Amino acid sequence: MRLLPLFPSRRRPKSAAFAAVVAALGAGLCAVAWAQTEVYIGVEGARSNSPRWVIGLPPFQAEHKSQPEETRLAYEIREVVRYDLSFSGYFKPVAAPSGAAAADPRKAAQDWKRTGAGFILNADVSNASAKTTITISLLDLASEEAVLERYYRQDTRSWRSAAHQLADDVTKQLTGKPGIAHTKIAFINDKTGSKELYAMDYDGEGLRQLTNDRSIALLPRWSPDRKKILYTSYKAGNPDLFEINFERGTTRVFSNRQGLNLAGGFSPDGAQAVLTLSMQKNPNIYLASLAGSSVKPLTQHFGVDASPTFSPDGGQVAFVSDRSGNPQVHILDLGTGRTRRLTHLNWCDTPAWSPTGEWIVFSGRANSKDRMDLFLVDVTGNQVRQLTHGEGSNEDPAWSADGRFLLFTSTRPGRRQLFVMAADGSAPRPIADIPGNSFTPAWSL
Repeated sequence: MRLLPLFPSRRRPKSAAFAAVVAALGAGLCAVAWAQTEVYIGVEGARSNSPRWVIGLPPFQAEHKSQPEETRLAYEIREVVRYDLSFSGYFKPVAAPSGAAAADPRKAAQDWKRTGAGFILNADVSNASAKTTITISLLDLASEEAVLERYYRQDTRSWRSAAHQLADDVTKQLTGKPGIAHTKIAFINDKTGSKELYAMDYDGEGLRQLTNDRSIALLPRWSPDRKKILYTSYKAGNPDLFEINFERGTTRVFSNRQGLNLAGGFSPDGAQAVLTLSMQKNPNIYLASLAGSSVKPLTQHFGVDASPTFSPDGGQVAFVSDRSGNPQVHILDLGTGRTRRLTHLNWCDTPAWSPTGEWIVFSGRANSKDRMDLFLVDVTGNQVRQLTHGEGSNEDPAWSADGRFLLFTSTRPGRRQLFVMAADGSAPRPIADIPGNSFTPAWSL
């Protein structure tokens, strides 16, 4: 069956995410081919200023030095920690200077200080009985006191998880803010010829295929506790919404109402989700309980309301609506039921509310002939800032848990790949070289 356009009198939108809404409307619903740094300006980036802390990273020590595998593992754990600390933008990891292993601790400390280091992270690694253990000590060179001492024990096959947690613990200790090295990314990819759901670590490692539906999957969304993912699949013919429960190892139908069933996002407490449902009518925004099957309409508009996202306090929902012409970002206050328009561009799509609450990122274009780019709008609608500038088509933005980075898709390499950049638009770079095209990423807390 053919793709039925949502706006028959207008040019078909270039936005990949809005095409997901377009794809299932009309007389027949069918499976279709889905085409498809810290800067204080109100937005906190991560690259524009120099890192605040220099951390010395001597070689991590294998407990059994005669075992090459354990020595290699100690090296690899250090490399993951080094990457995590550097990526955060808070830290500059430095290697051990010559003489830093001197028998005299005071001389060794002076050697480290000459590198600019204020702290030294020491770690001992052992690997036995399919378990990896890491013991760390973070030394403050000024006070010559350990400010953090931890012990980690993990299945050897999951040693990267322990390394990420180690980096996040160092981040929390020195900045007072949670790190993001433990977070995960879910996304859709077509490398198999179908659009399947995948997940991986935030740094592009640990790639896992989560579905094998041999169909079209769309728009994954993480629960706040990272134990569930909602996603849409056409595997039964209709765009139904499914829930993957990692704790139970199960997948269940969450909503299979006739028409569109698309997840917008979870409420901050994880008890509810905002959805786009059409039920053979125009798409509108609904509130669904995770515990039951009932839904409550939040909008009842004759046009298209789609792509909802919760505010961090759960009191408001941002969404895209064409009620005033081309799709624009609007905000709905759940307490009063009032809706207000935020943007006045040519086209807007896929809004995502920042974890800090001040900003909403979205993909859009200022003029009809522009490529899709990423923009920020503040919650008053008074400030709009363009983050990308026509380097391919840039879409599907998602925030890191700390609000300092943005994940998105871009066609700048020639195919649609996953990119990350600081929240102020600086330092964009691909996360990983994944075959095929990748779509609609979601970044966990």
